Amino acid sequence: MLVADDQRRYVDANRAACLLLRLPQEKVLELSIDALTPPELRQNTVELWDAFLRDGSQSGTFALLMPDGARVLVDYSATANVAPGRHLSVLSLPTREHAPDSIPVGAPHSTGLSEREREVLTLVAMGERSAGIAFRLGISPATVEAHVRNCLAKLGAANRAHAVTLGLSRGEINMQLGEPWSA
Repeated sequence: MLVADDQRRYVDANRAACLLLRLPQEKVLELSIDALTPPELRQNTVELWDAFLRDGSQSGTFALLMPDGARVLVDYSATANVAPGRHLSVLSLPTREHAPDSIPVGAPHSTGLSEREREVLTLVAMGERSAGIAFRLGISPATVEAHVRNCLAKLGAANRAHAVTLGLSRGEINMQLGEPWSA
C-alpha cells in the first residue's frame, strides 16, 4: 500500500510496499508516482492522474519501473482522496484469483463484512500475509483464507488488492494513515 499526495509524491508506505520496491520506507518516501512510471508512459501521467482524481478510482495492471531499473508487472487498485489530498494505491503481483461466477467483479455487495472479515481485510491492507494475520488474531491460516474468500465474494472483488480498495471506498474498512507498521 502506498499513499501519494496531490503532487503524486509518496507520503506513506507500508511494509509490503517497501518489500515490493526493495527499499526502506525513508527511500520510498523520496519517490513519486512519476519515478515508478516507465519513461515511455510518462507523457500520459498528467492525463491519467486527472482522470483518477475525477473518477475517484483506477485499477488494472501496470509495468512498474523499479528503483533499480527493472520492470515488474503489478496489479493495482487505487482510490482517490481516502483522506483530504491523500490517494491510496494497493499493489500486488498479478494473480489468477477470480471472484465467484455468481458475483460479477465490481458488483455492489449485498451484505456487509462481518467484524472479523473487516479485521482480516484491514490486516491484508497493511501488508500482512495469512500466517501473520492468523498469529495476530489467534486463528488458523485456513480460517484467514476463508475470511479472505468471504471478503472477495461479498465485495465482488477479483483479488486481495481489489478487495482492499473496495472495502476502503465502501467504508467497510479504514486505515489510519501514518500509523507505524509492525515488524
